[in-house]
Amino acid sequence: MKIAVIGNSCSGKTTLSRQLAKHYKMTQSLIHVDSIQFLSGMQLRDPKETCEVLNKIAEHDEWIIDGLGPLRTIENRLERADQIICIRIPLWQNYWWCVKRQIKGLFFRRPELPSGCFESTPRQTFRLMKTIWNVHHGLWVQLDRIFLRDIYRGKVIYVRSSKEFSALLKRYK
Repeated sequence: MKIAVIGNSCSGKTTLSRQLAKHYKMTQSLIHVDSIQFLSGMQLRDPKETCEVLNKIAEHDEWIIDGLGPLRTIENRLERADQIICIRIPLWQNYWWCVKRQIKGLFFRRPELPSGCFESTPRQTFRLMKTIWNVHHGLWVQLDRIFLRDIYRGKVIYVRSSKEFSALLKRYK
């Protein structure tokens, strides 16, 4: 089974992916794009290198990949996925969850980030909020066009609200 969990930053991808990994007993096959895309100190890995790593992982027989990454790797991953869960909560909800995550990050480090990554700084918060805006107003337009292709019919589950998100989490508990 290959499951792609995509969504904006702070949309709950990792929470859902962990639940899916437990449910399907695939914890060893759970991949976080953030763990590949970021290096120590919240530095971004070279996009070519990120693409190479993600594309190699997508060739495996079994995975749950949580995150976006460069568009060219997203398309490759989506084509190979058996199921795609697309979390598209409203922008205001994304920002609210972002604020909560950044506050929590003052006290707890996200385990999927490489060591030496501290994301709850003003600089990283601004970068994160800018990313949320750009994904919401740019990447989703491109992904909507991609999802119109026949190969995605019946393969995509959309999550459009916190209520739908909670229901999906319960389904996999």
